[in-house]
Amino acid sequence: MLKNSEFIEEFKKSISATVKSIGKNEDLEINYVKENPSIVGNIINLTEPNIENIKNNLPYLRAEADSMALEFRLHSKEIHQNFIKNDELSNEIINALEQTRIEVKGSLEFKGIKKNLKFKHLQDLRYQKSEKTNDDLIQAFRYIAYEELIGQRIGFDISKYRAVLKNKLKNKYNNFFNDLKKNVDDQEKFTTTILEKLEELGLLNNKNDNTQNDDLNENEIDDNQENDENENQNNDESSESNIEMQTSDTNIEQSVSTESNEEMGDDSSNNEQDYFPKIESINKLENYKIYDSSFDEIINANELCDTRELDKLRQNLDQQVFNFQPLIVKIANRLQRKLLAQQNRHWDFNVEEGYLDTSRLAKIIANPNNKLSYKVEREIEFKDTIVSLLIDNSGSMRGRPITVAALCSDILAKTLERCLIKSEILGFTTKAWKGGKSRENWIKNNKPSNPGRLNDLRHIIYKSADAPWRRSKKNLGLLLKEGILKENVDGEALSWAYDRLINRNEKRKILVVISDGAPVDDSTLSVNPGNYLEKNLRDIINEIENKKNVELIAIGIGHDVSRYYSKAVTIMDVDQLGEVLLNQLSTVFSNK
Repeated sequence: MLKNSEFIEEFKKSISATVKSIGKNEDLEINYVKENPSIVGNIINLTEPNIENIKNNLPYLRAEADSMALEFRLHSKEIHQNFIKNDELSNEIINALEQTRIEVKGSLEFKGIKKNLKFKHLQDLRYQKSEKTNDDLIQAFRYIAYEELIGQRIGFDISKYRAVLKNKLKNKYNNFFNDLKKNVDDQEKFTTTILEKLEELGLLNNKNDNTQNDDLNENEIDDNQENDENENQNNDESSESNIEMQTSDTNIEQSVSTESNEEMGDDSSNNEQDYFPKIESINKLENYKIYDSSFDEIINANELCDTRELDKLRQNLDQQVFNFQPLIVKIANRLQRKLLAQQNRHWDFNVEEGYLDTSRLAKIIANPNNKLSYKVEREIEFKDTIVSLLIDNSGSMRGRPITVAALCSDILAKTLERCLIKSEILGFTTKAWKGGKSRENWIKNNKPSNPGRLNDLRHIIYKSADAPWRRSKKNLGLLLKEGILKENVDGEALSWAYDRLINRNEKRKILVVISDGAPVDDSTLSVNPGNYLEKNLRDIINEIENKKNVELIAIGIGHDVSRYYSKAVTIMDVDQLGEVLLNQLSTVFSNK
């Protein structure tokens, strides 16, 4: 009977052979990584399987591999880029429909692939979550198009999506899918048809997309900064650095490709939720009350600002911290090299069985009975990790503190993505000064005593864990928008960020809080005990630290946060934030 490790290796060989066969390319290489699947040149990176995945979700793993092989064979990135516009909604629809085209074409050719993809769609539909306003519309195009083009129902009730699409397309519904079906075999005609239909529906922004050139220019700047740093390293460190930077380049390509894969509509972020137990979240403590939560909101940053203004704010952010950026980039590169070094694989030599050690070939020829002539690959355990940054968006952070916090978060997110570590950036504030609609309702109801929290919360998602850095980097410009930063209710924000983390599949979860003071909301504190919000914050922190399923770190800017958090650092100069943040994470990653 095969051991688990041997069984996994046999499974990998089987999947690799299948992918190469579907991909129809002899030069195709298959790698296994601890990250979402991606394609880089002639290399397909598939998710590293484990024995539990294989036993419980074999059709899903096969479907994931089938989908990547079909994309490699049937999709042209060059053609696709010609149709990308400066409009997120139309791009998402194009990406979703192109992914559907690939899968439909593959399903019509291979019955086994059709069965696997159907299973994958069922799983994704069962566990998907909508975070954006237009998610239902995009998912409608994705799955309804699959059913219409394949001529068969998925088997999951998607009537709500059908209703969304019929409401949007109206009497053009049948013509839309009939025209797409005619061009399934031609990517260029297929995408042209989509654009024509979107323009008819008013869903197309005809402005040219210049963001790609901006990204390329920015990458050139980053690469120059990294090269400058490498030249300044000591001679004894240079060879090691060169090796690590080569690995970095590979990972940069993988992270860029991961973004491309997400743009193609990949839904693999939820593919393991069915066999990961749902962890219980922190409940609001009994002695902490909320007078009215109906006006609270959790919102994506790009929904609080139009695209043009967001671009200007991002440019403003880059200009304000231009002199500060090179230092943080250098520190980030050190963290990157450290993380990549920890993820390297090693070999155990002089063992009696395993792979033949070619360096000992002469000894084997001289003496075939030599037993210590083999080597075994040993992988350093590096847990799948997610890092969440929770940034205080209170009015006291206005100016230099919030600008530096935005830059540090931005560079950290990019660094972690290169190392195949997911990250999210969150912010917390209130919708209004001194109360808002919650307080208005309280006044209308004759001001009952001890109402509890009495303001409308606003929790902002600047970058979700599954969103690539390139797609989210502009969102951080929102932090410079006048009127965004108001008051802060830290306890509930910490609970929200924690709940997001524990529902993730990663084995290791790190939550970093950046704040410059104690929780303050004048409306709440004016009608409750003076330590009401502070006590709630302490209780939430104690509960998180006692559970020990999330590593909690706090960085206080000009404010001693060690009186709240066990792991805390206080800095008096905000320009120290980048160095402290990256050094803290470096320490955490060293303690595996």
